[in-house]
Amino acid sequence: MSAEQSAGETPTAQTPVDITERATNPAPKPQEKNPKRVAAGKLVAERTRIARQQQKKAAAEASVIIANNNNAKQQPPPPDPAPTPAKEKSSPLTITQWLMVGSIVVGLAGIYYKREELKVRAKTFFGEKKRSDPDPAPAPQPKPKAFGMRD
Repeated sequence: MSAEQSAGETPTAQTPVDITERATNPAPKPQEKNPKRVAAGKLVAERTRIARQQQKKAAAEASVIIANNNNAKQQPPPPDPAPTPAKEKSSPLTITQWLMVGSIVVGLAGIYYKREELKVRAKTFFGEKKRSDPDPAPAPQPKPKAFGMRD
């Protein structure tokens, strides 16, 4: 049994295996949780809770502000006991708007000083194009007779 048995059989084939012990484990091991994941989950839950509290506070403040604005619109403003000092009045136009007004004024001034030249150009451009038929010649007028002269 020495050479033939060792070549054809394995050592596990000779030992009997008890399957019932594995299938019917009386006390299963509890599943272990990853402590890093547990800590991360707690951190996320805490942040979510804080964010909800802040949203509730902001909503409450907003509703108070809206209620105050609605009340202020409904009630007339109280009379001012003392006039406030006048603030310095700034220009109603900005710098860019002033520059635009200036450029328009300069453009109009240039047109005013070149008006004679522009009139000539307008006459050459718009004149004589509409008239295609020459006007008929006027009828000759009879000459008035002079007194005291013979014909």
